[in-house]
Amino acid sequence: ANSLESVSILYARRLALTGVDKPERIAGVSTSSNFFKVMGATPILGRVYGEDEDQPGANHVVVISDALWQRRFGGDREVCGKTMKLDGDTYTIIGVMPQGFQFPRAADLPSFFQLPPQAELWTPAQLTSEQLQNRGSHGRAVIARLSPGVTLAQAQAEIDTITNRSAQQFPDSQGWGARVMPLKEQLVGKLRRVLLILLGAVGFVLLIACVNVANLLLTRAATRQREIAICVALGAGRWRIMRRLLTESVLLALAGGLVGLMLAIWGVDLLIALSPESIPRKHEIAVDGMALLFTFSVSLITGVFFGLAPAFQTSRIKLGEMLKDSTRGSTTGRSRLRGLLITTEVALSLMLLIGAGLLIRSFSRLMEVGPGFDPQNVAALTLTISSNRYDFDPKQVKFFKQVIDNMKSIPGVVSVGAVSELPQGGGEEMDVFAFEGQTRPKNLSEEPTADFRFIDEGYFKTLGVDLLSGRTFNENEDNSKPRVTIVNETLSRRFFGVASPIGRRVKPGSFDSDEPWATIVGVVKDVKHSGLDVEPRAQLYFPYQQISWGRLAIVVRSRVDVASLFGPMREAVWAVNKDQPITELRTMEDYLGASVSQPRFNAILLGAFAFLAVSLAAVGIYGVVSYVVTQRTQEIGIRIALGARTTDVLRLVMQNEMKLVLFGLALGVVGALALTRFMTTLLFGVTATDALTFTAVTIGLMLVALFACWLPARRATKVDPLVALRYE
Repeated sequence: ANSLESVSILYARRLALTGVDKPERIAGVSTSSNFFKVMGATPILGRVYGEDEDQPGANHVVVISDALWQRRFGGDREVCGKTMKLDGDTYTIIGVMPQGFQFPRAADLPSFFQLPPQAELWTPAQLTSEQLQNRGSHGRAVIARLSPGVTLAQAQAEIDTITNRSAQQFPDSQGWGARVMPLKEQLVGKLRRVLLILLGAVGFVLLIACVNVANLLLTRAATRQREIAICVALGAGRWRIMRRLLTESVLLALAGGLVGLMLAIWGVDLLIALSPESIPRKHEIAVDGMALLFTFSVSLITGVFFGLAPAFQTSRIKLGEMLKDSTRGSTTGRSRLRGLLITTEVALSLMLLIGAGLLIRSFSRLMEVGPGFDPQNVAALTLTISSNRYDFDPKQVKFFKQVIDNMKSIPGVVSVGAVSELPQGGGEEMDVFAFEGQTRPKNLSEEPTADFRFIDEGYFKTLGVDLLSGRTFNENEDNSKPRVTIVNETLSRRFFGVASPIGRRVKPGSFDSDEPWATIVGVVKDVKHSGLDVEPRAQLYFPYQQISWGRLAIVVRSRVDVASLFGPMREAVWAVNKDQPITELRTMEDYLGASVSQPRFNAILLGAFAFLAVSLAAVGIYGVVSYVVTQRTQEIGIRIALGARTTDVLRLVMQNEMKLVLFGLALGVVGALALTRFMTTLLFGVTATDALTFTAVTIGLMLVALFACWLPARRATKVDPLVALRYE
């Protein structure tokens, strides 16, 4: 491909670090030698591997991450040249990458490649000629750098030409292509809409806060009109008056920005803790120089912009009228500008509140979805066997059988099971399969696919997966017996219709593969493997004793606190092999919680912004009505003295402000209808125009505004006429 300057291949590896006190499973990546050049990354110590070290049979070398360097070698600057034992082989450390380099992580590339949460070491791929010629292998990712002057469209056109030519030359490649995507788009494309919505929420809160400040400045300026008039009478020019008021506004904004900055510094850790792992580079979030500059700029701009209108209005005083004593107690305190500000903050608050309400309602609907299993009181750990330690299938089966038997003997354990990939664990084993009676597919893309799971006889019982028909596996179904399989209801319905699939046969691989047929012996309820918001795919379960699998998760159901079993579960593994690393020891409730972390984060953050917005709007409305009551104290006292009832006073004070509130609510509903359509992809089980959410939120905000108006209005009803007549 002439449009590509350089191309690198990479794939995930899970390597066992042994020969140390506590064995550890290290998440690594194998790459071609030009990987670091493609990424534009250089080590802080040592060097990266070259082409001669990327050949089959070359010495084992490894480049480690800063985190692994600090954790296992204490930041020793003489680490290059030392060795590590990985999967039983000795690797020489030749370099250490900088702290910020962790590519690729699971969130960086499509989940199809099953990458680790973050890479901690890199090794040469050392692909053999047979591996390079294998056109049926699609588990490796490719990173490339465009040639100078080449556009993305040009690269895609050339890649399409190459893949079409390959499909003609090699029929097995038909149905497969390659999509060229900018790495930045892959990294943040899925989060762009979420982050833009959250940024919009921040902007709304900032606007509401600024509207409040402008309202307060207007109110304060109204009480200072006689003071300003005296200054003008003594020779102060209009620009000098505006400059003074703007200085006060800017100082107020900068002080608020400083307080907000301090809260942000303290709140960064909380934000990181709440945010899901899918957010790229979230652990690098910090209040840096750019954040300081942004805070200062926003504070300065808002201070000037929202202080300008009050300052301009105040400077336009009529000197003669303001110096007359007859202006005291005037009831002309309400202005069009103040009304516009109230309407604006109510509208903005409603739009933000409706957005938060939709996300919260969506999250609530999501949590109502059953995962297909019972996660309570279940713990899981993952074991990956090093291929050079257990070379033969019987050894793998024996190892896992001994571990499972050891865990069954732990006090408090109810049942134990094993599975190749946990539900909600992020992994999947998608592959093609064939079933008896199907029409021969024309090419690979038309072959049926399913998730493959390799389990033991105790898995369904331990996880609480319901058996719908047939039977589960038993411990005698090993490699010497005819193959059997269990399917989920989605596969049964999709490929066998209403007929029972029990007794029918399927096999892994393509229609013409040499894999033996497996008889369906049972149908189980659908299990949500990829997320609660993802429809279950077709699933095939095989006994791991018949198709030996080197990576299994052991699940344990307990009648006691499941966290108390973590220690005994580790000991049960190390009793069989003291060098066996253990990864991902967690409860199934943790896995389930992690799968909904993104929608939970969206709902919590936008909900917090909405709560803040409503609080600010309520405070703003309360402040304006309180000012109106203060300005009309004499008038209210006279009305009460002349026999006005409490309801009359309440109506007098509240009616104009509630009209503004209702107008703001109407504008907010229209604005929300226009903006919430951008949230469609973030919602589950709820439409962007959900009538219940719109109605409930609108009524709720109206009640909040009504209460904010009622409090100062109620105070007005208790005005003593004698005191009111002497006011000021």
